[in-house]
Amino acid sequence: MQSVSIVFYDGVLSKPHPATLYPSGSDGIRVQYDDNGVKEHLFSRDQMTLIGAIGQRNPAIELNNDARIEFQSLDIPDWLPVENKSFNKRIWTLERSPSLILFSVVFVLALAFAVVKWGIPMTANVVAFKLPENTLNRLGNQAETYVNDYTKPSKLPKAVQEKIQAEYLSKVSKDKPAKLKFREGDRIGANALALPNNTIIVTDELINLAHSDQEIIGVLAHEQGHLLHRHSLQQALSSLGFSVLYVAITGDSSDLLTTLPLAIVGANYSRKFEKESDLYALNLMHEQKIETSHFANLLQRMSEEVGEEDQKGMKIFDVFSSHPATKERIEMVRKFEEQHQKNNLENKH
Repeated sequence: MQSVSIVFYDGVLSKPHPATLYPSGSDGIRVQYDDNGVKEHLFSRDQMTLIGAIGQRNPAIELNNDARIEFQSLDIPDWLPVENKSFNKRIWTLERSPSLILFSVVFVLALAFAVVKWGIPMTANVVAFKLPENTLNRLGNQAETYVNDYTKPSKLPKAVQEKIQAEYLSKVSKDKPAKLKFREGDRIGANALALPNNTIIVTDELINLAHSDQEIIGVLAHEQGHLLHRHSLQQALSSLGFSVLYVAITGDSSDLLTTLPLAIVGANYSRKFEKESDLYALNLMHEQKIETSHFANLLQRMSEEVGEEDQKGMKIFDVFSSHPATKERIEMVRKFEEQHQKNNLENKH
C-alpha cells in the first residue's frame, strides 16, 4: 500500500501533526499520526477540496470540521480521489519553472502581437464585408450626423456643386455611384470623407484649395477607393480590438450601432489602406487620361497650406494627418507617373 508523508491539522488545535496519508477504499483517505498514541481519521471524497500550490506553498486539501492536509511537495499521489490531479500538477510545475514561465510570457506576448497585427485586421475585413446593407446605412447615417455637427452647410454655388457632381458621375463613380455631399469644413477644414452609407463628404475648403477639376477628381477617386474597400469601417472595427472577434464569432452586430459611428469618422487610416486608395485613384486617373501629377499637386498644396506639424496634431476628421507622410505619397505618385511613361515608350517601340 502506497503512503505519503504529510502535515495534518485536526481542526481543533492549530498544532501541525506530522502524519501519513493512506488510501481508504475506492474514494476515501485515511490519515494516521501520533499524538499521545496513534490516531486515525477517515475522510470521503465529498469531504475534500484540493487547494492548488501558490508560489512556494505546496498543495493542500481542505477537509470538513476545519481539518487540513498539507503536502510536502508538488507530487500528490495518483490514487488521491480528487479531480484534475495531473493537469494541476503540470500547472504547478510550470509556475515554479523560470524557463517555462519565460517561455509562456514570450509565447503570450507573441500571440497577442499576432492577434493585434494580423488577426484583428483580418477579422475586421471579414466583418466589414459581411455586414448587411441596412446596418451599413444606419452606421453611416449616424456617422454623417456627427460630421454635420462639426461642419456647416456648404456655401459653394449650386452650379459648382452640380459640375463636380457631373464630373464625379462621368469619371469616377463607374457603376457604383455614391451620394456626394458638400459641407463647409469649419473646424475640420479642407477635407473629404467616405462613410459606410455610400456617402462621400467634401468640404468647401478642399474644393477652393484645388486649382483644377482634375485635382478634385483625384480626391474623389481616392475617397471612392476608401468606399469600395470599406476602409473606414474596417479601421473602426479594428479600433474596437477584441470586440470585433466577438462579432465575427457570434454574428451579433447590435452593439456596433452605438460604438462604431464615432470611431468611423475619427478613424486614422492605416498606411496600407491609404496606399490602396491612392493606387485606386492613380489607376482611375490613368484610365481617364488625366495626368496623375494633379493629385500630387493638391497633396503638395495641402501640405503647404496646413503644414506637416499641424497635420500630425489633428486628432479626428483630418484625412491627411492619418495618411502616410505627404512627401511619401507625392513620391509614390511620381513613381507611378514615371512607370507609366516608361511603359508607353516601350509600347511605342
